[in-house]
Amino acid sequence: MKRTVAIAGVWMVLAISPLFAQSKKDPLTEQQIEDVREAGDQPLQRIKLFVGYVEERANGIHSLTTEVGAQNRAARMHNLLDEFTRLADDLEDNMDNFNDQHEDLRKVLKEVVEKSGQWGTVLNQPPPSSQYDFVRKSAVEANQSVHDAAVQMLADEEKYFIEKKKEEKAAEKAAAKSETR
Repeated sequence: MKRTVAIAGVWMVLAISPLFAQSKKDPLTEQQIEDVREAGDQPLQRIKLFVGYVEERANGIHSLTTEVGAQNRAARMHNLLDEFTRLADDLEDNMDNFNDQHEDLRKVLKEVVEKSGQWGTVLNQPPPSSQYDFVRKSAVEANQSVHDAAVQMLADEEKYFIEKKKEEKAAEKAAAKSETR
């Protein structure tokens, strides 16, 4: 009997858990999702898309902070901060994926470093509120993680492409030397 109840309880938890997983609305519109899909194999374009989406949320946070008499400010701020965090995490995941493939991301990484510095300032603008302070802390941490990752990846890529260029020059010299013999 106890075993049957335990098994039934496990099945109930498994049946209900997808509902909780689906309860969070995707921060991207259908068109934005399609744009990300289309840029799937284009690292620079895909990362630029995510930078733009995070920037939109940062602008929304800034606007809501400065908007006098905003309706449902705390709830809207909570949602914007949550979306910022999720998109910043997606941005970092994409940076990691393309970095592992040794794609030349130096140009876009410089933009990420610059923007993430600006985003940190925006995230600290809203006045403290128990309704969104935890989500803000998560957003600040996600932003700092994106910033740190971009700085590290940029340094690694600079080093990688300098070494690659040296290797190419050495190979050219060796090829030229063997042709003259």
